[in-house]
Amino acid sequence: MTSPKLNSHVNSSYIESMDDIPIQYTPSGQHKMHIVEMRDGDTLQTQMSIEGAKTIAALSPRITVTYHNVTKVINVPAKMIDPSSKERFIQRTLLDGISGQIHPQQVVALMGPSGCGKTTLLNTLAGRAMNGVTGDIWFNNQRYDKGMKRKLAYVLQQDLFFEPLTVKQQLTYTALLRLPNHLSRKDKLAQVEQIIDQLRIRKCANTPIMLVSGGEKKRVNIGTELLTNPSVIFLDEPTSGLDSTSAVALIDVLRELAMAGKTVITSIHQPSSQIFQSFDQLILLADGKTIFMGKPSNALRYFGTMGHQSPAQYNPADYVMDLVNQDMKIREELKEAYLQNRMIEGQPRPSNIGTQYLVAEPSGKESDLTNPDNVNLIPDKKEGKWPIGFLAQMLILFSRSFQLTGKAQFTFLNFAQALSLAVVCGLCWLQLDYNESTIPDRSSYIFFIMIFWPIQTLMMGLLSFPFERGVIEKERASGSFRLSAYFVAKSLSEAPLKLVLPTLFLIISYWMARINNNFAIFLAILVFQLLSILIAESYGLFLGAAFKNLYHAITVATVSLMTLMLVGGFFIKNLPHWLDVWTPWLSLFKYAYTACMRLQFKGNQVYKCVDGSYVDVCRNNPNGTFRGSDALRYFDIGIDIGWDFLVLFGMFVVFRTAAYLALRFTKNSDGRR
Repeated sequence: MTSPKLNSHVNSSYIESMDDIPIQYTPSGQHKMHIVEMRDGDTLQTQMSIEGAKTIAALSPRITVTYHNVTKVINVPAKMIDPSSKERFIQRTLLDGISGQIHPQQVVALMGPSGCGKTTLLNTLAGRAMNGVTGDIWFNNQRYDKGMKRKLAYVLQQDLFFEPLTVKQQLTYTALLRLPNHLSRKDKLAQVEQIIDQLRIRKCANTPIMLVSGGEKKRVNIGTELLTNPSVIFLDEPTSGLDSTSAVALIDVLRELAMAGKTVITSIHQPSSQIFQSFDQLILLADGKTIFMGKPSNALRYFGTMGHQSPAQYNPADYVMDLVNQDMKIREELKEAYLQNRMIEGQPRPSNIGTQYLVAEPSGKESDLTNPDNVNLIPDKKEGKWPIGFLAQMLILFSRSFQLTGKAQFTFLNFAQALSLAVVCGLCWLQLDYNESTIPDRSSYIFFIMIFWPIQTLMMGLLSFPFERGVIEKERASGSFRLSAYFVAKSLSEAPLKLVLPTLFLIISYWMARINNNFAIFLAILVFQLLSILIAESYGLFLGAAFKNLYHAITVATVSLMTLMLVGGFFIKNLPHWLDVWTPWLSLFKYAYTACMRLQFKGNQVYKCVDGSYVDVCRNNPNGTFRGSDALRYFDIGIDIGWDFLVLFGMFVVFRTAAYLALRFTKNSDGRR
């Protein structure tokens, strides 16, 4: 297969310097031939290894990104800017009528001071956070459509992953979710291997992400987006936090991707001179406006025409940033100078000397746009909205969640905690006698097991979504899976694992305490304990999803838990009437506690009287006996066991559903729902 003709906009001087880079060959025995598959007028190029594994070909269909007169205005609460303002909102312009064109096989840098609009422009071109955006954006000759988002790659500045996974596991789960159905599992795994070799992360492929270096983690971040072989890659400050060597290596990777036909657009803060000169095009912004658009090597010459001369041996990137970070007067001068010097395709060229150093802006006419590779970025209705079906998504996410939860749940410390507390509880309530004086102790044991594990599980559930939200938003923004598939998979995978330790706890402490020797009673009490845990976890998931501020969620959880515990029927026997008529019926602890109290006193077990303090029949017969039903008269046991179960099950369904709805409709930070 022949390489595409070298784009005239590519930094040819940099390409010549790459001649000494060694060519990376595929592993021996994996010679490849190329085939082309046709899908509804679009072409998907794939390659076949000798083993029969089909992967997506390295060369990408060429896409030119064109934007014309793009403006973004947001409404900011007036009180945030001026506390004395009587207005509700103040409009703030983030992008102000900017235009440009970015060609394939280019690595283009967006630069400017903080707040200049470079990340906003990156997000806008990538189709994210589009509220308040006006103007035109085209990919080749196709106007931007939100259906394109899954075919564009966006690499966030933050490297967000489930870090206990290894590099290979992360890429594998992403491939299984995002690559289309017509590729088999073997094909998708072959694509993972290809990306690992392409990004040179083979040596850390089996290392947990939490243990890899910053540069390797950034390449994994890029790799997750490259699996679908996108033609356009957006990167938000990819070199931030990297040392100079790692940063240069990363830019070399981006250069190789561009040479395979991709259009690479990256925001960058203050690169080294080597990195600065390696870009094919520089777009310099200030206050939401363009002040330079051309080759980096021409930037100093352009500003020199206005009398701004860079000192000798000075990093050009540093000088450019120092220039635009000066006072407002100089920035206004630079913005006005660009308007005077800029070229627009199809219009007469200005006679200003600075014009020769700038790249022409697009005319905004659709007739001037082309689609050389006949690339169709808008998905056909037959393709479906998602790469794979709901069940397939759910099973893959179930596997990932099960693996992550198992690692977090089944640690030595968690087992030690559960077993130690079980033994301590068993020793505290050790071999309770079957007599009247142990009735309060039996009651306290039941209440303890019904609050300890639910409270602990609630707090774990509350922390679940806040810690995962960033990763899930990132994956959802790239169109990886349905939110419902993620939620169902998480619920099915985590719930059984979170019930193992409470079950071990009850097995040990219950029989040490000698609550009731009937095994069926033990199983019934276990069911109520586990159901209470699931309700508490659901409530925690709901709070974690509903509150973006973790401190707020913990505060609400603490207040509500303490309230429900106090009215649960153990601590206070005589609530004020206006509270007693409704608050106890809202407490999950009350239903679980009263049901288990009924259960532990079921059967034909005979108890000895002591002094009649708790059982009426013992008052006149301290040497007599009584049965469990007599002891229950001392407690307010509420409704029947069956109704207790139905109410608790209803609570579980309500809170679990509420957790999904809160996750679904709580507005994300990027504006996506």
